[in-house]
Amino acid sequence: MRTTKLSLLLGLSLAAAGAANAAGPLYLSTDSGQLRPLVWDTSKGPIPVYVDGGGAFTYDFDGTTPFITIERANEITAFAFDQWSSVPTSTFRAQIAGTIADRTGIADVTAANAGEVYNVENGYGFWVLYDTDGSILEEYFGVPRDAVLGIAFPEWADDQGHIIEATAVMNGWAVQVDDTEGNRIAGVFTHEFGHAVNLSHSQVNGPMIYQSYTYAPYQPGVKGCVAPVHRYDYPDGLGATPADPATLETMFPFIDTWGDAAQEQSTVDNADDIAAISNLYPTADYASSRGSITGVLHLKDGATEYSGINVVARNVNNLMGDAVSAMTGDQTQGMVGPDGRYTIHNLTPGQQYVVHIEEITSGGYPTTPQMMMSQGEYWNAAESNDPATDVACDATPIVAQAGVTKTADITYNGYLKGVQFTPIVAANLLQLSKSGHKASGMVGIDTGFFWDRNKGFELLPEGILASHGAMDRNGQRTLVSADPDGDGVGTPAILGPGGLTMLGDLSGGKCNIDGINASGWDIDDSASKAVGFAYVDRNGDGQCGFGDSETVPFVWDARRGVRELNVDFANAPPWTRAAGISGNGRVIVGTANFQAAVAWVDEGKMIDLQQVIGADDLYASNYDGTRVPMYSSTRKQMVLWNAMRGTGQNAFTNIDGLRYCRDVPFTSSFGDDLCALYTEEFLYEELGTAPMTIAAVTDKGDIVLGRAGSFFTGFSGGIWIEGLGWMTMSEFLRKQGVVEAQDVPFDNPLAVSASGSEIVGGIAGAQFSWMIEADQVYVCEKGKSVLTGFPGGLQSKVAAGAKFGRCEFLD
Repeated sequence: MRTTKLSLLLGLSLAAAGAANAAGPLYLSTDSGQLRPLVWDTSKGPIPVYVDGGGAFTYDFDGTTPFITIERANEITAFAFDQWSSVPTSTFRAQIAGTIADRTGIADVTAANAGEVYNVENGYGFWVLYDTDGSILEEYFGVPRDAVLGIAFPEWADDQGHIIEATAVMNGWAVQVDDTEGNRIAGVFTHEFGHAVNLSHSQVNGPMIYQSYTYAPYQPGVKGCVAPVHRYDYPDGLGATPADPATLETMFPFIDTWGDAAQEQSTVDNADDIAAISNLYPTADYASSRGSITGVLHLKDGATEYSGINVVARNVNNLMGDAVSAMTGDQTQGMVGPDGRYTIHNLTPGQQYVVHIEEITSGGYPTTPQMMMSQGEYWNAAESNDPATDVACDATPIVAQAGVTKTADITYNGYLKGVQFTPIVAANLLQLSKSGHKASGMVGIDTGFFWDRNKGFELLPEGILASHGAMDRNGQRTLVSADPDGDGVGTPAILGPGGLTMLGDLSGGKCNIDGINASGWDIDDSASKAVGFAYVDRNGDGQCGFGDSETVPFVWDARRGVRELNVDFANAPPWTRAAGISGNGRVIVGTANFQAAVAWVDEGKMIDLQQVIGADDLYASNYDGTRVPMYSSTRKQMVLWNAMRGTGQNAFTNIDGLRYCRDVPFTSSFGDDLCALYTEEFLYEELGTAPMTIAAVTDKGDIVLGRAGSFFTGFSGGIWIEGLGWMTMSEFLRKQGVVEAQDVPFDNPLAVSASGSEIVGGIAGAQFSWMIEADQVYVCEKGKSVLTGFPGGLQSKVAAGAKFGRCEFLD
């Protein structure tokens, strides 16, 4: 009989320290011609368990006194296997049958000889290794002993889809100082042996018991529909509802061995864990004695299946104590394409269950967890994609019936017409072409990429970074940083169909700081002109820096090359940067020393807009420079500057801004909510609108994007639409009924297409990017939701009396 060594799913089969379908299968077999979970052949009787030897499972601080003896470790092993062997609806049985020394002659498995266990077939059964000092984990598996509590997995299988050998290494080094009996580390044993049985992780109550706080809560159901439950050990007096640790599932991906919940993970008495073992090893009457629910999760189109989402059935009379989960697609694990199917077993006949969808919070799974593509919701009898009729909180209870599988297909909520929201990538998009079809971005700090709406992703060549990612109108040319000579110094360049066009620098290669001699920030629509900053050795001391005005603004074009822009301050600032350029190349904007907005028209003298109107920074201009948005501390609101009119009062137009309290948090330096003390009207009178950093503006200048706030108070992304005024990005989407975006912080809009119909952005401080498509939007006109063009049709409709948004979603 052929045997196969299984590859180690390391990220899935370990328990993490300090934090560790019901659990679906860890491994699938294709030997039968179908995808089926690997299982032990329970018809042979109890599976034998062989345990390790040595001086102790773990030693006390002196390194010689046993802290937990081998004998106690064997008791914990026997207890953990007995938990899995005592489930009445499962045929699985295992028991200690001897020692590894008896079977192999290895008296104590260590890092030095671990390869003799893992690289050979040792024989039928479970092989439990006691890693006294964590060296097997560190030296054999290459994982830190301070971070990993154990690793277990089926190691060998035959061609009948049966597991014939499994191993588990338990980390003695990680036993906590007050766990003298090993009762908390026992939770790790039971969890790891679950992997050796071929169980994956699962999620039911774990997020509430370990990860739920009053300021960021989880709940046993859909957010906003049921009261939250908090960490089991939440301190008194904080208004929390601590979870009962007894409801914690053994196969949750994390375990906190410092707390009492760890001991609860050592017992298999949770409905989810009972379902997990029974699904793989069912007794003859398991299916006929319990109820089941099955279904398919589709995207809002109603046709495309979607895998990697957790589905939970909860007893309406015992939300935490009787709940079972399954992940969509967990029976195919991505091997057959999108699979939205799920099945939940082990439901108590006669009890009512509500079914809801949620995102996996953390941990490794063989079916890749996916982000939610819409709001969390309950299944109900009126299930559809229409969020106005299929309200997320509406749940239709399903009565479990013995031997009967009931159907609950779920469709993500979301409209197919109007504004569309799409998560793009777990990375940072930087810029969008004016055509709206192509974007540039970065993953981390050293990998650049392009994203095309039709072609997907393309990594930039090695050594080329997207920098600030500025693109020409059609996305054919991009401003990058390149090092073609390999000297370790990045230089601005334009990457296009013909390759790289190097822009050069102002120091002749003599100056660089942190590996760059200049940084390109923006290009015009034709990519014939670029701007940024460069270093020069102004005082001739052989060094370049931020002092002595040695960081200077530059402009480049193919005919005249790179050159310095005029800097004209009474007291020259340490540095000045050109950060943006109008589409026609005539107006350049930037910042000096983080405190003064500056600009140049037709490369003339520098205009100090901080002195003129109290503006601190500038990054964007419309196509012809007639609408340059900025915050004016003089006027205490946002303004549009027409650079073609000079700097007289008639060159500036007030456009208000986001309001404190209504749109933007207002807190003291100690974090106190001052909106509870002052009214929005008072703050507006005293302070004006919230200062904003503007990121992008359309060709006409009729749509402006920016953000207000800080990392201390939180950010608010804002959009200004001529004729409508300002609103937060979240309000824009909420009024359009884009429910699939309701839990996404739209705090960092970054770029907009020429017409405004495409917007990209991300989440401040996180690698996550999104795109909004809004070529058409809804207005509420005479009580009906009417689709119209954006922004022109919208502006006309609103001017005629319509309200922005779908009628169903207006307050």
